[in-house]
Amino acid sequence: WFTAQREGMVRLWLLALAIATTAKLGRTSDPCYDHQKLNYTTQFEPSECSTTCTVTPFFSPDTSVEAYIALIESAQTTIDIFTPDFDSWGSCTDHTGTCGGACIGCTLQDQRNETFPVFTGLLNAIHERNISVRLLTNDYYVPTCQGKITPLDWLVLNGIQVGLYTTTTFLHAKFMTVDSGRRTLVSSVNYSKTSFTKNREAGVIIDNCSCSAIDFYQQVFAYDWAQSISYVVNTNYTASQLAYIKDPSILPYALPSYYKVNGAYVAPFASYDGVTVQLAYTAPDYAYDTVMKGLLATTSSLQVMIYEITNAAMCNATLDLFNAGKNVTLLVSSNILNYEELILARACYNMLYNNGLKGHIRKTNTGFQFSHQKFWIIDNTAVHLSTGNWSPDDFPVGTFFPPYKKSSVSTFRDMLVVVESPDIVHAFQNVFDGDWAIGTDWVPTP
Repeated sequence: WFTAQREGMVRLWLLALAIATTAKLGRTSDPCYDHQKLNYTTQFEPSECSTTCTVTPFFSPDTSVEAYIALIESAQTTIDIFTPDFDSWGSCTDHTGTCGGACIGCTLQDQRNETFPVFTGLLNAIHERNISVRLLTNDYYVPTCQGKITPLDWLVLNGIQVGLYTTTTFLHAKFMTVDSGRRTLVSSVNYSKTSFTKNREAGVIIDNCSCSAIDFYQQVFAYDWAQSISYVVNTNYTASQLAYIKDPSILPYALPSYYKVNGAYVAPFASYDGVTVQLAYTAPDYAYDTVMKGLLATTSSLQVMIYEITNAAMCNATLDLFNAGKNVTLLVSSNILNYEELILARACYNMLYNNGLKGHIRKTNTGFQFSHQKFWIIDNTAVHLSTGNWSPDDFPVGTFFPPYKKSSVSTFRDMLVVVESPDIVHAFQNVFDGDWAIGTDWVPTP
């Protein structure tokens, strides 16, 4: 019943509200994980691929552990990793907050008995096969308690190179590549027990791919690694303790039992040949423009399954597609950890609901601790997979990004991939449809 003019006024008011809310709820000081010192200018243009590849989709809580271990065990020479954090599945990284605060750590015996399969897999890779491992992560200014140890301490003392990210405000990418790009993984999975075993997450492994897109990911990693600061173990250990830590014996590990969400679709772990990797790109480098270009090219349908949408422009673009007659459906997480992000996401979903998308937006089943996946399917032909949400941090506008101290603007590093294949679309569509069926309709929330 809105006229075009009235609808435009409402949307402009909502956009202004979102901007005002962001300013009100925005960070008042430089985040402790920010170590960017230099201005960053975009330099990695999206890379297209002209060949077909083998792609293996995987999803938490079903097959993410299996996917990561399979990739690690396939390595012949090198493993390179992007991860925002590296949590213990026991008590070795327990701390009171995200940043700073009291020291952390556990006993040497507890750390050696760590149940996180990726931790054990990496140690076995260097001791059994002499694999070179580089791991890039964020520095949260949380020291290790004297006499204790953390997973990163243990890995470094066993010869794994750990770098602390400085290129932009925050490393948000979840990425792994083995043997200089022979196989590459892009996903939403954080290195936490919740992410692997209780969340809904999504990712792909790309293999058998002679393509510039794979080289692209290696180039981004190499650039960020060159800017990083070496992780330094800040705790002293005796000679006998170091001998215990560095014991090269191969460590056994058990895959965790499958976490079941009542009625949820269980995705198989299967590989598909003949998949076109259409595009590889990274945020913040031209990522906003690339995503918006893809959305504008939609001809029939858009299905988005994502943790949160807090970017006002992307929210408005979704409404534009709906108003243009496209079939738009959104499946969003029932739970959002950060309150500020929750308020902004609600503003987007309420706006869409009130402008005609009633029945087109659902919340995922609360049996998942978080529905943290980030993918969208366009025209039933292409799957777009991101390590970042539709947020201003993950998709900032522009080509020049000063440190937060100068701009008060947070900029995340993320990885993205676009794949085209009926098999891959079917795999992601099954997860979307299954989780849609056990979800609940979005109802506006104040």
